Amino acid sequence: MKALCNTSPLIFLTKIERLDFLNSYSLIIPEQVFQEISEWEKIDAESHFRLKNWIGKNRAVVKKVGFMANLPGSLGKGEKAAISLAMNEGIKIILLDEKKARTLAKSLGLAPVGTIAIVHQQLAEKKITKAECKNLVLELIKKGYRIKEELLAEFLQNLESKK
Repeated sequence: MKALCNTSPLIFLTKIERLDFLNSYSLIIPEQVFQEISEWEKIDAESHFRLKNWIGKNRAVVKKVGFMANLPGSLGKGEKAAISLAMNEGIKIILLDEKKARTLAKSLGLAPVGTIAIVHQQLAEKKITKAECKNLVLELIKKGYRIKEELLAEFLQNLESKK
């Protein structure tokens, strides 16, 4: 299925070495997101190389897009570009993590999917175990993924209560 992708799901799935979780998507990456990924090379050259290599192997298409009018200034360039391109292309699924961007995407009729939801989907499809799902989410947090403690606690509690 087609999906637009912002920077953070790509970077965090790279950090936990699970870009394969995106294989079920036909990804489109706005040029602005690709530029943000390029800037990541200064911070983590090895992970940057893995991600660029993955994108280059026909895993994603990079497209140029102009921003929609009236997007909040508080959103980053990548978020604005991903939302704009999703609307221009008529693609409902958008992979992004930032709360403001997710709220705006929902208000525009898009279906935002965050990194943790991508990991959880692997559990739902029985591609990973419950223990692996928990460990990957905790690893995301160790690698800098930010989530409110209450949301993490709720996620982990729901995970433990599932059969």
